[in-house]
Amino acid sequence: MNCEQVEERLSAYLDNMLAPDERRALTIHLQGCPRCMMLLAELRQNDILLAQLPRVSPSPALHKRIFSAPEFVELARMFPDRLAPPVEPVRTRTQVQSVHEHPAYPAPVPWQDRLAPPAPAVHVLPTPEPVPPRASPSPRSPRKQARFPLLKWALAATLVAALCTAVLLGLSFHQPVSTHISGAITPPAAGPDAGQEIPLAAGTRFVFLRAGALWSTLVDGGVHRPERLTPAGVTVAPGWVVSPTARGHAAGDMLAYVDLKGARVHTIRSDGQQDTPVAQALLNGNVGAASWNGDTGSTILNSLAWSADGSTLAFVGSPAGDGRTHLYLYSLDTNKVREISPGFTGSAAHPVWSPDGTRLAFTVAHDGAISVLDYNVQSREVLNLSNLAAAQGNSTSQVLTLGWSPDAASPAVTWSLGSIGHISSLWIHRVGAAGTFYPQLLLSGDYLQALYSPGGEHGAGGWLLITTVAGRAGDLWRLDLTPGARLLPLSQGRQVSLAGWSPDGSAVFYLDGQNNGVGSGHLVNPATGTDRLLSGNVAATPAPAWSDDGRQLAYSTGTALTLVNAINGSQASRLQLPGRITDLAWSPGTGHQLIVELSGSGLYLVDAQHNTSSQLDHLGADGALQWTEIP
Repeated sequence: MNCEQVEERLSAYLDNMLAPDERRALTIHLQGCPRCMMLLAELRQNDILLAQLPRVSPSPALHKRIFSAPEFVELARMFPDRLAPPVEPVRTRTQVQSVHEHPAYPAPVPWQDRLAPPAPAVHVLPTPEPVPPRASPSPRSPRKQARFPLLKWALAATLVAALCTAVLLGLSFHQPVSTHISGAITPPAAGPDAGQEIPLAAGTRFVFLRAGALWSTLVDGGVHRPERLTPAGVTVAPGWVVSPTARGHAAGDMLAYVDLKGARVHTIRSDGQQDTPVAQALLNGNVGAASWNGDTGSTILNSLAWSADGSTLAFVGSPAGDGRTHLYLYSLDTNKVREISPGFTGSAAHPVWSPDGTRLAFTVAHDGAISVLDYNVQSREVLNLSNLAAAQGNSTSQVLTLGWSPDAASPAVTWSLGSIGHISSLWIHRVGAAGTFYPQLLLSGDYLQALYSPGGEHGAGGWLLITTVAGRAGDLWRLDLTPGARLLPLSQGRQVSLAGWSPDGSAVFYLDGQNNGVGSGHLVNPATGTDRLLSGNVAATPAPAWSDDGRQLAYSTGTALTLVNAINGSQASRLQLPGRITDLAWSPGTGHQLIVELSGSGLYLVDAQHNTSSQLDHLGADGALQWTEIP
């Protein structure tokens, strides 16, 4: 499409009235044309402002003056079968356009005529009957001479209609207008910037990475095609994160990602607006693909962490080019970056916020040792909780999992130490507790895997551990963070290769006897020890997924999706899909909708309540699916 064709369709594009192919072609043009994108952003801004204005009607006297004007009367007399006096005044954009489409009025420029969203009911004037062609009149024909008065009356009528519209808008704009719409993201105050993406429609959306860009798809029960969220010119790295869910909302409304080209952290609203690069550079010098290889690049890309209220973003970078990573905090309120100094030389990693957002735990590798530190956001003090590797005399150990207990009144930091496949110990430090100055060793040994959940049976947090027997996977065990807690078995005589907590820590899934990516799926109640066999044919990839409320568990048996009741283990639904399942993601706030990725077939929306599936996209995603909300 060219610019002229796009301008003619901008209004229909915002009203979602274009055919899918036409909408896709227009979107492609907009992504590369700042001028057309600016026009569309202006139209959307006008809609937002006009939607806030009170509906007004002309007074009976003004209504009578307009439609009893000599110009209108003469025009109606000349076209009695085409133009009848309206029963009520023209108010909405769609009704104004229906009059403008009449042959007696000159055609308006489409994008300039956008006044308000379409009304539910539209009164369209009858289309005139086609007039058979006639021979051209002679130069002296009186019909030709009559064209000029007709044009004069048409222009006069147009001016009257324009005057009416101006009066209506003038009356409206004298009313006080708020710049914030309740329940919606506030539109940019300074207007659209060149290259700014089109604001996405409100609602719950799933977001995914593909070909270096983030894409967003509306999920409201219908089928919607993915729309590009991040702007052109950036290459989004894996490790992007969504802000925490605010109370009363289904998902977060801000995202953070690393641009591989510019080596900067970016934040962007969930509607695609205000993409903001953070001033702090992540790497030194010219940045290429090879710059992200190695431990330093991996540490940076996996460091993004939002505070609990979504106002602050923690990340690490290596701007000096010496291989050491530094910890930074970026405030969305002030748009400023602050470096957090541990007080000694080392490389920072693994920032993790406390549940109340007042503290930040992180690790620092230095002099062959690893320390776990606690940064207090309010007092700006850094507390060194441990000097782990030096204390154990093992310079190859690393912190694999770092987490906080859920009790904000008595915060505690817990972590696992060792290497992948060989967890050597679990630790806890009760921050601020009276008389506690050193970390406490919870457990030592050799474990295949250690998974932490801030839930657990008593709501105090707990660990899941998989033992090893003669170098092979063994049973599943549980260790709570409550004082004096003992290691308790959750399985007997198993070969557990995969395990996972429910969101609230009240249930556990594990996979036993895995062979060629398939094993027996079990559901365990940690409080009662009840172990239920779900199926002997559960796929390890993708890992089974819990619904947000923890009441349902979805798992794959290859090409079939099965949902079970997590309370009693009964099968709730089973759906055969046209391909091998590679990823699962529940829609927040619902217990029946999932996004499912199929190998070679793309993304599907599954409605487990009606046992149906709808294809959303045929290209698929690069990595995990996450959820956002545009209020």
